[in-house]
Amino acid sequence: MDLSKSLKVAIAMKGVKHKDLAKDIGTTSQQISNWIKSGAIKQSSLVVVANSLGMSVSEFIALGE
Repeated sequence: MDLSKSLKVAIAMKGVKHKDLAKDIGTTSQQISNWIKSGAIKQSSLVVVANSLGMSVSEFIALGE
């Protein structure tokens, strides 16, 4: 499970910019970048990100496999 890859793929698939995703979920674009670099996303944030991108958590995670 590579959450960094999941996030990169999901952002590319949805054609979303970091700043737009960040605004939608109430965080900063820097935090999005940090998640991509580290692959460390809290479970609560993972749910919010997946929902914002219109997918389930399992669909989101599967993108990184």
